[in-house]
Parts: sequence; structure tokens; C-alpha cells
Amino acid sequence: MNRLEGHIGAIRTSQQISLVTTVLDAGHEIQAVVIETPETAPYLKNGDRAAVLFKETEVLLYLPGTTQISEPNQIPAEVDKLEAGTLFTWVGLRTPIGDLGAIIPADSVALLGLVPGKKVVACVKTTEVMLSGE
Repeated sequence: MNRLEGHIGAIRTSQQISLVTTVLDAGHEIQAVVIETPETAPYLKNGDRAAVLFKETEVLLYLPGTTQISEPNQIPAEVDKLEAGTLFTWVGLRTPIGDLGAIIPADSVALLGLVPGKKVVACVKTTEVMLSGE
């Protein structure tokens, strides 16, 4: 388990979900989805100390300046639809293997310049794929 220390720098809430930005002691920011709000979780206060925890299996690796990452489940795709929410946007993707959906932070849409027709690569973490018998 990875553990990093910092303080809560920002909290954006919609319904019962919060997008919490933690500013780490080293200065980097990490965002987390929390199924709580400042009203329901006393630890969600701007400026309060917080630890960021995440499993080693949740870390993707890539080389700066390249598109190569450590995850083999990379699927070429084209943005088909965008359904914007307050915190997250659902992205409809057309791929050679069929239509897929992705939920990403709403701010990432502008960061990536996502519009219908934009070419992207969908990456599905090997540790998050489930199998079902027929």
C-alpha cells in the first residue's frame, strides 16, 4: 500500500460524491473520488491534514514524452459522445472491439481537448478486469 502525506486543498461536491484534491507535502496534487461530502464526513475540510492511500496495483507507468505505458490493455478509440456532469463526464467511445464508456474527471475533457471525433486510446487496467463464464 502506498501512503503519502499532505493537506486537503480543494473539495468539489455533487450530490453525495466529492472530488477531493490533496496537496502533498512534496507539492504534487492527487485527486480522489470520495463517496461522502463535507457534511457527512468530518475529515473533509479544506486545509486539514490527510493521507493519500492507494494500492500498488492501481499505478500505471509511462515514459515522459511518449505514449508507451505499462498497461497492455490499450484500445484505440474515437470519442463519440460526451455527457458532462458537475464532477465527471461520461465519454462514449467507438472502438474496433465495440462501443465502450469511460467516466473521467470533468476537468480532463478540456485538458485532453476531447470532442466527438477525437482519436484517443482507452486503457483498462489488467487488475480491474473481471471475467464471466457464459
